[in-house]
Amino acid sequence: MEKKEDCIIIPGRLPRHEIGFINALLDDHEGMVVVRTEDAEEGRMEYWLSPDMVDEFTNFVDYVQTNLGINMILYDPIPQSTEIDADKK
Repeated sequence: MEKKEDCIIIPGRLPRHEIGFINALLDDHEGMVVVRTEDAEEGRMEYWLSPDMVDEFTNFVDYVQTNLGINMILYDPIPQSTEIDADKK
């Protein structure tokens, strides 16, 4: 039996003045993603989601960028993020 990944952590970046608004929108999509603000001043975020929700989250990001004009960047590396580095154990 193949082990399925429990959680995917996607680092990202937002304009800092949009963090609260995006968090509120994501709260309305209950259960889709857990959001962590790693550095509010720089707009560095982490989005924790199950593998089953990646497509839905990507659609959300596309909608925000296209229809709301908010530059929501995904896969922007976060220095010293909460991602586990197996080499540092």
